[in-house]
Amino acid sequence: MFTVFRTLLILTHFFCDVFTAVSNCYMFLHRKCIEIWYGENLRTEVEWLVRAASRMKKLPRHIVIIFGAKEDTILDCVQIIGWCITLGIPYISFVDISGFLVRNESFLKYEIAKRRPDVLEHISWSKPNVGFTQNGVTGTKPKTRISLLSASNGKEEIVTLTKKLAEAVVTGTIKSEEIDTDLLNEKLNSRGVPDPDLGLIYGRVCSTYGVLPWQTRVTEFLTLPLYVSLSARDFVYLLEQYSKYEQRYGK
Repeated sequence: MFTVFRTLLILTHFFCDVFTAVSNCYMFLHRKCIEIWYGENLRTEVEWLVRAASRMKKLPRHIVIIFGAKEDTILDCVQIIGWCITLGIPYISFVDISGFLVRNESFLKYEIAKRRPDVLEHISWSKPNVGFTQNGVTGTKPKTRISLLSASNGKEEIVTLTKKLAEAVVTGTIKSEEIDTDLLNEKLNSRGVPDPDLGLIYGRVCSTYGVLPWQTRVTEFLTLPLYVSLSARDFVYLLEQYSKYEQRYGK
């Protein structure tokens, strides 16, 4: 019996690898066909993004980018931020379990200012316990809210908050019956941010890498091959896939 299950497991992994390889080849061919069809110099990147988005049925309001096994992510973030701002996507979250992005936030801001100074006035950086409007608009100009998340913003954040609330109950600072969903939402760093509509995973496996499950219960996940340098056309291709999905919310 063990031999049978082991054989089935090996076959399952084999077919998964084959499917991933075919999917990656399809993405590569799709990119080449798009380049031939539109021509590299036919339109600027911004014009091309806007034209492609106009054909889609829907766009996500919140995209979460999960850098599972991806390194050297700064330039990827700069590109994705520029594309999302062009398309009017109001929320972007970058999840890096190693904490590289959080530690290098100033470097990321420097690269954005250097490479995409035109988007600076459209960026609003998410900070713990800082309120912001639900629709991503701050002041008179539309803002794209950017969150840099690490392991401390997942399960560790829940554990830390639980300890603080327990201590507050013991010391009498707060009553146990006052702890409810509204209080938890207020204390968590994700306050006011809608759940992600689309998750893009850099990795060899489809794993959320610590992203809280109740925040991604209706999220559509797509994987990105590690060796592909993501282009605007690849990004639009993924958005087109998302646009075709019908979210039934369990119905």
